[in-house]
This record gives sequence, structure tokens and C-alpha cells, in this order.
Amino acid sequence: MDRRLLLLLVAVIALVGAVNATVYAYRWITGTINIEPATAARGAACTGFYSSTDNYGGLPPAGTNANAQTYGTNTISVITGDAVCQWTVDTTTYSLYESITVTIPVTVGSWYIQDFYGFGYYGSASDPTVYVWFILEDPANDNGRLTTAKLKIYKVSGTTPPYVTEYVTEFDLLAASGNKAYITSLSANETLRLDLYLDAESAGTVEFRIDVYVSQEYETPSP
Repeated sequence: MDRRLLLLLVAVIALVGAVNATVYAYRWITGTINIEPATAARGAACTGFYSSTDNYGGLPPAGTNANAQTYGTNTISVITGDAVCQWTVDTTTYSLYESITVTIPVTVGSWYIQDFYGFGYYGSASDPTVYVWFILEDPANDNGRLTTAKLKIYKVSGTTPPYVTEYVTEFDLLAASGNKAYITSLSANETLRLDLYLDAESAGTVEFRIDVYVSQEYETPSP
């Protein structure tokens, strides 16, 4: 090939490459995130899981069976996540937790696990109403080991006995992933009592995950 033609082709290729080059207009974000301790939480931030055997610093008792025996020497086990709201009454500090991991040993058959944990909202009369959604992130998909798996939810209110308990709804853990349920509104110092109903058909391990969203605005989350 003629050297002049070769040089011309190289120049044309270089020109095409330059024309097709990506051009960027540059913009940016800077930010500052101020993080306060759990003792500063108010409103929706002061909601979370808890367990008690008595009045819980202004919240109704809930989670009274968090460590109950199911069969033989087997007991329910609950591991809490980080404390996201804390307050002190007299000399006792109370905490609400952002998550729980629950392990429930059962045998084949039908089981009702009552009040294995609570989900509460601590505050004062001036704090806003909050709204709670449960979203099934990972169903209890187990190839038929469970024919029924329902989370039953009750609202408990009152700071002294007799506490008022009312049935709210049940949440099907065998439903399709992404199933959403608006559970209820909570005023300060109300809680949700969590029960579990199971029909177990065969031995094995079944796992599930439920995400809980709390807002001071009634707007269904779409994460």
C-alpha cells in the first residue's frame, strides 16, 4: 500500500475517533449528614422491636414469650440488632431495636406462638401518629414443609393495667415476594404484639424475611 494512502487512512480513523469521543458536562453533590445518638430519637425514629415481662418504661408489655420453651428443652431464640431509640426512667435505660432474628424450634404439626416479640413506639402525647407497613421480602418458600405460616398482629395500648389489646390483621408468610400490608397507625406508647401460627408438614429449615417501614406520613413505601 502507498505510504501516503496509509497515512491518510490513519488520519481519517483518528478523526472519526475524535468525533465520536464521549463528552461530559461535570456536576457534583457534596453533603453533610448529622447523626445523633439513639437517645435523641423522636417520632418515627423512636420505633422498634422490644421484649418485656412487665411495663417497659412507659410501653405496654410485649414479647413476654421471647424465650419460651417450645418442646423438650428447646426454646425460642431472639437476637436483636442495633438500639435505635433509648430513654431512661429513674435509673433504668430502655431500648428499641431496628431488627430481630428469631429462631423458633417446632415439630411437625400445628403451632401457635403467642407474643414472641413486640414492636413499639415510645414518645409523648405531642409526638405525631406514625404508620406501619410490613413488606414480605423473602417468603417462607420451603417446598411444602409449611402449609400455613401467618404472622398475626395485635395492637396493645395503655401504660398501666388493664392494657387494651385489639386484633389488627394477619400477614401471610407464604405469599409472593413483595407483598405489602399496611398494618396500622400507632400513637406514642402503643405497641404491636406479634404472634405466629404454623402448620408444619415435614422436617427441615424454613427461612423468611419481613421488612418493616414506619413513617409520619401515610404514604405506601416503594423500595
